[in-house]
Amino acid sequence: MRGLFIVALLAVIALTSAFAPVSTFGVKSVSTTSLEACRTNAKKEKRQRNRENMRKFQKRGKISRKKMMRKVASSEARQIEITGL
Repeated sequence: MRGLFIVALLAVIALTSAFAPVSTFGVKSVSTTSLEACRTNAKKEKRQRNRENMRKFQKRGKISRKKMMRKVASSEARQIEITGL
């Protein structure tokens, strides 16, 4: 009977200590806002770097058919002017 009483007492102590608040004496709380601000700044900087790299490495656009035909026509006109003189 005495053993059962000790086991029951230990069980009650274990249950009550599980729901007891933890003391925060001497523990500094870390603010999450500074961490979030840092993450936001890092994301903004990354977006900026990606934008710059996209511009740096983007393929140059092909000349449209209309522009190409104008170039050909103008060079032919120049050749005619040069040979005509």
